Amino acid sequence: MSEIHHYLQEFDNAFDKLLHYQAYPRMRPFIGRFYGQHGPKILLVAESHYLPAGRSLHLDAQRWYAGSEKNFETDDKPGWIHTRNIIDKPDGQWNARGHEIYRRLNRALSEAGYMGDGNLFRYVAFMNGFQRPAVTGKSLNVQREDLEVAKQTLNGVIDVIKPDRVIFVSTKAKRHLAKHLEIESKGVPHPACAWWYRASKHGTGKERFISLVSGIYPGTEADRY
Repeated sequence: MSEIHHYLQEFDNAFDKLLHYQAYPRMRPFIGRFYGQHGPKILLVAESHYLPAGRSLHLDAQRWYAGSEKNFETDDKPGWIHTRNIIDKPDGQWNARGHEIYRRLNRALSEAGYMGDGNLFRYVAFMNGFQRPAVTGKSLNVQREDLEVAKQTLNGVIDVIKPDRVIFVSTKAKRHLAKHLEIESKGVPHPACAWWYRASKHGTGKERFISLVSGIYPGTEADRY
């Protein structure tokens, strides 16, 4: 019996035409197998992957984008940039300390009305905005090369999967990248940060996310945070 994944592979031929995914195919986006079948087609855009402290492949932007997965050795933890493998947990359980973003988004998707148990990313698409990993525990120090590749890759994915809504789940990613998109986007704070649960006059980050994916958020105030 073949293994059942929570993601689609039908877009991969198109993704493989994007330069960054030719070099780093592990970073191709996760497209849920029920994408667009329960409400609008939603693309969630986070910040970046991470590589462990002590790794050096990603520390220089020019070196990273000139390289490819062929530069990885086992000790470099190539699995840490494998978007689909990270998200494709059959029971929707992410146990790693650095995977709080997935645990919190999964709970919020449930509260927003997505049906069933387990891994609810099967209803949405997910990718990172920046295509170079940060150091574990730190935010990416964004360079010119990061912006250029991020713009090309993110717009390329949008052209392929044609989302109805793009929602940044990282204030930093939205601040740098939203203005370069070919379609309108919204944004909420990173689910692993304090603002996910911290109340403001516009609600918590989690409340605003639920409203956005549910389609009931009335205005554009979410863009301020």
